Formats: sequence, C-alpha cells, structure tokens
Amino acid sequence: MATTHIKRSTSASRLVNYAEKRAVKKDGLNLDIQYAKSEFKQVRAVYGNSGKTQAYASRIAFSPLEFNPQDPHDQTTVLAVAKEVYAKAYPNQQVALYEHADTDSLHVHAVIGAINLETGQKMHGNWHQYRDHLVHITDQVCQEHGLMVTQPDPNRHEKRSMAEIKLRAKQQPTWKDQIRQAVDHTMQNPLIRDFQAFQDDLKQQAVKVWERGKNLTYQLLGTNYKSRGTKLGIDYEKETIFNELASRQTQSRINQQPKRAINATTDPTQSDPDRTPELPGHSDSTTINSQNVPRSTASSDRTDRPTSQPRVSDDLKQLRQQQRQLAGPIKTDLTKRLRSVPKADQPDQSAKPDRPQTDSNRARPKQPAPQPTQRPSEPDHSRDDGPSR
Repeated sequence: MATTHIKRSTSASRLVNYAEKRAVKKDGLNLDIQYAKSEFKQVRAVYGNSGKTQAYASRIAFSPLEFNPQDPHDQTTVLAVAKEVYAKAYPNQQVALYEHADTDSLHVHAVIGAINLETGQKMHGNWHQYRDHLVHITDQVCQEHGLMVTQPDPNRHEKRSMAEIKLRAKQQPTWKDQIRQAVDHTMQNPLIRDFQAFQDDLKQQAVKVWERGKNLTYQLLGTNYKSRGTKLGIDYEKETIFNELASRQTQSRINQQPKRAINATTDPTQSDPDRTPELPGHSDSTTINSQNVPRSTASSDRTDRPTSQPRVSDDLKQLRQQQRQLAGPIKTDLTKRLRSVPKADQPDQSAKPDRPQTDSNRARPKQPAPQPTQRPSEPDHSRDDGPSR
C-alpha cells in the first residue's frame, strides 16, 4: 500500500539538499542523480524559463506491513517501484529520487523538474490534478506488483499535516483546529442558509472566509494563518458548504408552502374574531336576511291587501272630516284678529296672503282641503273686512 503527496516549490536546489542528506538509496530519471541540482539549472537556462516555480516536491510512502525499512532488499524493491511510477506519470520531466528509511515506513522523495523536456513549457494546472494523476498511476503499478492499493477512508472528513498530527499527539491545539471548530459551530445553526450569513457568523468567531476560484479560503483574524478548505477536509470545501446551504434553502421553501396553502383555504370570516358569521341559524343573520332578501310570506301579504282597502278608505274619510272641523274655528279666529290690525300694517299682511292657508295646511299634512284659486291683487282699502281671499 502506497500513499502519495505533491506540492509546488520555488527552489529545486533546496528540495535536493533536504532529500539527499538522509537518503539510503537514490536514482534519477532524465538526469544524472549525482549532478541533479546543476542539471535542473541547465535545463531552465536552455529553455529560458526562469519563473517562480522551479520544481514539484512529491513523496510515495509504502506500508510497513509489506516492506521492512531496514531490509536492503526491500529498499531496492521500493526504489524500483517508485521509479516506475514516476516514469509513467512524468515521462518527459527530470525526476530525482531519494529513498528514506528514518521512519516506520519506507518512503521515496521525488524532485520533479517543472519544465517539459519536449515542449520546453512548464507544468500547468492545479496541484490537485497532479496528485490525482499520480495516485492513479501509483495504484496501477502497485496492482501489477501484487501490492495493496490504498483505500480512502469514507469517514475521514478532515485532512491533517504531519505537524498537526504531532501537535495533536501532544494534546496541543492548532490554528487549523480553531478554524474547523468555528465552521462546525456555524453549520450547526439551522438559520445559516446562505453564504453571506455563513461569512457573518464566522466573522463573529474571528474567522474570515472568502471564495477563491473553486475553493474557499479561511483565515484567523489578526494573524497570517490561512488555509484553503481542501487542506482542512471534505467538510470544509466549497462544494460541501454550498451544497448544504442550498439544501437548507430548498427545505425552508418546502416548509413554507403548507402554511401558505392553509392560509389560502381558511374562511376569511373566521379569521376575524369580531365578525359575526352570517349563518342561517344566527339571530343577526335572520335580521339581515329579513331586510335584504324577500320572504316567502310576501305572497300571503299580497292576498290580504284587497280585504283591508275598504277599512283604509274609511279611515281617510274620517281624518278629512276632522281636518275640516278643525280648520273652521282656525279661519274664524284668524279673520277676527286680522280685522283688529291697523290699516298701516295691512300691506304687509296682504303681501303674505297665503300664510294662514299655509298654517292650515300644516295641520293637514296628508290630504289638504281644496282651496279656491287666488290671484295676487292690490289691497282694497275701501273694505275694512281684512285682506281678500
């Protein structure tokens, strides 16, 4: 079983110096291993490619259950397997191989030149792509040699460097653990449903997060400690976080739909407690219906009208007789009073000849007695019996 690792470096010579010191065996591809540093430099000068990235550092480790680090035969076998892996993965690159036996497992450090010897171009792409490519080739070669293939742990949601593992063994927290704990605490809140809320909540815990391409980058506020989600673990990667937030938004919309449906089907009269439902059995409803809707008893009332008409006409006749009887004394009294008024006041009284008649009409609101037609005329001072009628 072999595990692999690869990362970018700005100094090929520094990588060679580190790996060469503790090497028990060494070998090379497309270069003389004894002059690895100078040959890396010559290739960069020939192709005129003097960018920041000079090489890639890689490592393949083999299980102690299969190879003994102190056995020379196992050391030779491991170096041969590693050389085959890199020959298939990077056939046109310079590769310096250095085998170490200073841990519980045999492992080979590889320094891969960044320049392709055929094209003169540098390796372009993401180091994750290089790692996936190297892992795939390593598994193939291990199967061909009858070695166990590394199976990823499905329950492993965090990625830890060797330094973190050593600090954790000493029960010392790391800054990456602080970031992980902050993210875990934030995602436990079901109200966090979008990336803005995710950022705001983490900021309250002294962690800043932002998008950077296909990844998320986390940083402890007030420090230069920052890490991408891919280095923290699967649970902290952009895809995992965004999928969880999208799922929460969808679930929130689903939970709101039944409430809207219930509100739409609810009777609006029952939503207002002060409103009396207009039901047929309610007393108020009976009153309203009797005022607005014709009742079926109207037909019976219509049939009774002919029998009650003679009685109504008799009452009207009696009322008219009483009005005439009352009008007689009133006229007589008015006449006597008008005769006693001085003649100087008579023009004013003649200007309003209809006032007595109007007063008599007020006493008879329904059916006034017939009065003779009067013409306006000048007052006749030759007569002293009052105004003319």
